[in-house]
Amino acid sequence: MRGRRAAIGVRLILIVAGLGVAAFLYAFPLYWLIATSLKSKAELYQSITLFPRHPTLEPYFSVLVDRGFWVLLKNSVIVCAATVLVTLAVGLVITYPITRLSVPPRLRVGVLNWALSLRFLPPVAVVVPYFAIVRTLQIYNQPIALIGIYSLFNLPFAIWMLKGFLAEIPLELEEAALVDGANRWTSFRRVLLPLAAPGLMAAATIVFTFAWSEFLFALILTATPASQTFPVGVQGLVTQFEIIWNDMAASGVIAMSVPLVLMVVARKYLVAGLTFGVIREK
Repeated sequence: MRGRRAAIGVRLILIVAGLGVAAFLYAFPLYWLIATSLKSKAELYQSITLFPRHPTLEPYFSVLVDRGFWVLLKNSVIVCAATVLVTLAVGLVITYPITRLSVPPRLRVGVLNWALSLRFLPPVAVVVPYFAIVRTLQIYNQPIALIGIYSLFNLPFAIWMLKGFLAEIPLELEEAALVDGANRWTSFRRVLLPLAAPGLMAAATIVFTFAWSEFLFALILTATPASQTFPVGVQGLVTQFEIIWNDMAASGVIAMSVPLVLMVVARKYLVAGLTFGVIREK
């Protein structure tokens, strides 16, 4: 009995130690990023210290004001928000018929397979054709080009996530609204959408995060700060002669904070949405 308890105790110690090491390996880079962002350039090159001796917000001021990255930050927010709206709107148009209406199973499977096919190729394999299309349509260096491409790449995820969530909502609820005199649009707007709100919020949060961190298309399809996104500006801090570490760290903290705050605010919707629904048939 004592040997069993000792074995359980040793196992718990090993588990706690492993989790502690994993937490340290995960948290230390984030801490180092924040600590570096609070150091002045003079302190940064004097010596390596774990804690800023004279913490300063000068790197944040330098990034957002002196370098004008607040414009890039605004562009990223606008592009990502528009991407979320377009992706969810198109995703609902596609998923509503295949989950709420009587459609042939072959059509349903074909639509879902088509959605998956949009992500078969990596972005680097299609960036040149997309660049040619954007130039032909004369929307190069315009946010609408990024919004369209981001929406296309995030659409498969939205379709599969919304499909799983909408399928969990009983059809009887909409049928009851139709019996009471509501039309299809009214039942969709007043019955289905409120129940699907957690799934929509979860999909919106993740689509926003994916679009926020995208770099390749933003680098290729934009040329001026008027339309560039925040990640493109960050890579500009790596110059031919130096790497501006504290400004880059401050940019990293800013870039990390926006989706992190969004996920914290929408955490309850993420939990509900990723478990596919609040109503389940028994």
